[in-house]
Amino acid sequence: MDIDISHVAKLARLKLTEAEQKTLAEQLPNIVNYIAKLQEVDTSEIDARAYLTDAVNVLREDVAQENEAQRLAIISAFPKKGADALEVPGVFEK
Repeated sequence: MDIDISHVAKLARLKLTEAEQKTLAEQLPNIVNYIAKLQEVDTSEIDARAYLTDAVNVLREDVAQENEAQRLAIISAFPKKGADALEVPGVFEK
């Protein structure tokens, strides 16, 4: 199987080194062949819903908790602050 690695990399918007291209040129045909083998497996007797469950979200509800000591530690670590505000560097250029 002949795969144009540079074309695949371009489609995937990847910049590959020569070493990476060489490695992929060796590995990619094996991967594609393996996927082709998986296509040969007969799944006609498998119900698509066989793995669905009645499980529901078992996570706890989020509850906001005050931690005054932690809040004060964060505020005291800030280099610039005033009143009830913490000053951070701007993210947009002027």
